[in-house]
Amino acid sequence: MLQFSFPRLIVVLSLCVCCACTSSSSKQSSAPTTVRVCWPRDPESLNPVTLPNAYAIQINNLLYQSLLTVDGSQRRFVPWLATAMPVVRRTDSLTYISYQLRSEATWDNGRPVLASDVLFSLKTIACPGLPNESLRSTLGFVQDVQLDAQNPRRFTLVCRGYAPEYRTTSGDFPVLPEYLLDPDTLLRRVPARQLLAGDSALNQVAAVQAFRQRFEQGGQWRDPRTVRGSGAYQLVSWQAGQRVVLERKNKWWGDALQNAGFPLVANPRRLEFHIVPNAATALLALRRGELDVYPNMPGPDFAQLRNTDSVDFHLYSPASYRVVVMEINTQQRSLSEARTRQAFAHLVDAQRLMQATQFGLGQRSTSLISPRERWVYHDSLPLRPYSPPQAAALLQQAGWQRSSNGWRRAGNNAQVLAPRLFYAAGDRTYETIALLLQQAARQIGLAISLHPTEAGQLSALRREGNFDLCLRTLYGNPFSYDLRPLLHTGSIGEGGVNRTRFGNPASDRLLDAIVSTEDSTQKVRLLHKLQTVLYVQTPMVPLFFEPNRLAVAKRFGSVRPSGLEPGYDLPAFTLTPTPRP
Repeated sequence: MLQFSFPRLIVVLSLCVCCACTSSSSKQSSAPTTVRVCWPRDPESLNPVTLPNAYAIQINNLLYQSLLTVDGSQRRFVPWLATAMPVVRRTDSLTYISYQLRSEATWDNGRPVLASDVLFSLKTIACPGLPNESLRSTLGFVQDVQLDAQNPRRFTLVCRGYAPEYRTTSGDFPVLPEYLLDPDTLLRRVPARQLLAGDSALNQVAAVQAFRQRFEQGGQWRDPRTVRGSGAYQLVSWQAGQRVVLERKNKWWGDALQNAGFPLVANPRRLEFHIVPNAATALLALRRGELDVYPNMPGPDFAQLRNTDSVDFHLYSPASYRVVVMEINTQQRSLSEARTRQAFAHLVDAQRLMQATQFGLGQRSTSLISPRERWVYHDSLPLRPYSPPQAAALLQQAGWQRSSNGWRRAGNNAQVLAPRLFYAAGDRTYETIALLLQQAARQIGLAISLHPTEAGQLSALRREGNFDLCLRTLYGNPFSYDLRPLLHTGSIGEGGVNRTRFGNPASDRLLDAIVSTEDSTQKVRLLHKLQTVLYVQTPMVPLFFEPNRLAVAKRFGSVRPSGLEPGYDLPAFTLTPTPRP
């Protein structure tokens, strides 16, 4: 199962598939025919190594499987395609992580899922020139793959150094069918060690060029004949901006398992994901019975539904690991000084924002780490108060001068402070935050221009660094605190996802030390230090952690609401028996 997000922590964003154990007869009687889910935006791509947003990841985890997945109820990783958790062996400079695949697992053509498919998947993730930055960065510690000559389902990952997270991260990527995606076995001609090392010379290798050209054919990632994995569901259709439809396979290898439980249960026959960007339209469709599941509901709509329609819906609001942040592009000249960035934190009226957007259910934080994780959250850092005068004072300390035309820096490097705030168009939470921030800035004569932007275009702008401020949501979980993809200087630019462009040698060393340390007391100390660095440097302003507001039609059971993304266990859904009159 691919973890939810875009970097780790908050990058370790894991889809939890909390399935129940049922007998085959009860499965047949209680399996829903169709479940219709509301999404606010399109998945954009179903390419399994690209996955630009959480909706693409959710689809990916229904089509493909990984070696390990997350049991949300137990808050731990468990085997999925693997028969057991991996065996880890350490030497001075290398770590060897050994897996064995389930003997029952097969592809749709009847061929077994083999270690060679895992090798192919890792080669694809490392292949230069593909839009695979996030996965490539996450699995960058894997140096080689050793196949077992005696057992085609056994293999060992050879990893650089050691970190406790390797045991789980090493199994958290989609295993892809080589027969379908590389029928000419082009990548078999390239040594795994060379690909995994990121050798730039491979760009000129004919086999790599041919594979990349085939893999990047855009049309195939909408074609149900290509978008197929070892999971229980298959793609039926994808109408961009309208809906994605999956159906359960008539013959799936997991059906042969006796008394299969988590994570090998798939009850609904058909899954429909309807893209409804307008929240009012989505709420109306839910009430009319045109939708069954509405996750991440806007706070006002959820409160209204709870007051007027609770008899028709299961309503849940567990605390989540989803944090709304304001990214600050630290490489913009006007935003390169920490006190300037700190000033923006004092323009955020967090309590008013949470009341307006979360109806008081959100939780403030000084950190990207949830306050729920008390063992590691740095609660000694004070929440920054809403204070436009304090923001103005910080701007003055940073060398800015207020004039009738706004804030300026004089001298040879004359600058104007007029930041552009970008956010996804149509998102009511972001719209409210943006308007309140703009109003607060006006109190001190600071002009912030608002730029609601289509999701795909916004992703490109962030990737290119063409923004000043940006509102976004990070999806996290409590399993790992490897923030290097999000904050390391090695993740800046092409191939990386550090969009704030933050970092220096000292912060890089701190991020590396957090990952490598095994001592829990030392890890807490290092994480507290990192939270202090981020608090002072302010490459992001954490606004609040959102609850998972979820509405599900009453006829469904086994919803298993969770604070982990996507917040519900769709494959486990059952039909609730209708009471007899």
